[in-house]
Amino acid sequence: MAKKKTSESILSHRPPRPPHETPPMMVNDISHLFFGKVRSLEPEGIMSQHSARCILRLLVREDGLKQAEIAATLHLSAPSVSTTLRRMEAEGLIGRRECEGDGRVVRIYLTDKGREYDADARAMLRRLDDMLMQGFSEEETAQLCAFLTRMRDNLLRDLTSETKEGEGE
Repeated sequence: MAKKKTSESILSHRPPRPPHETPPMMVNDISHLFFGKVRSLEPEGIMSQHSARCILRLLVREDGLKQAEIAATLHLSAPSVSTTLRRMEAEGLIGRRECEGDGRVVRIYLTDKGREYDADARAMLRRLDDMLMQGFSEEETAQLCAFLTRMRDNLLRDLTSETKEGEGE
């Protein structure tokens, strides 16, 4: 199994900041560093994979989905979801149940262990949020959120217009 990267190894392999770095480039960099930190805090196993964490968060919001619904919602391939769910089930994080009235339909549910994992992960993310926002005033935090929301909305608007253009062809 691959050895997890330490903060020191990540920092020692980072190239110098380019003078033309833009805010979106910085957001991307922060995102990669953030998820690297999350991975470094995860125990070895399936939950060190991004797709497993996405599936868990989706099931927290909407338990009892079909495998195809998970794949479509998360924009993951069916084989990838199948493999991830199989490993999550082996670790006791999810369970499968046949749908009442139609035994051909199988739904995916979080187990108590999966819910406990989610609670622990949320606490860890809150600690990371606190660490990231050290030294920011409430006003600065609100302003940063407003800027990031505007960036996200611009991207979503662009993606929506691309989708509409593609449908018109």
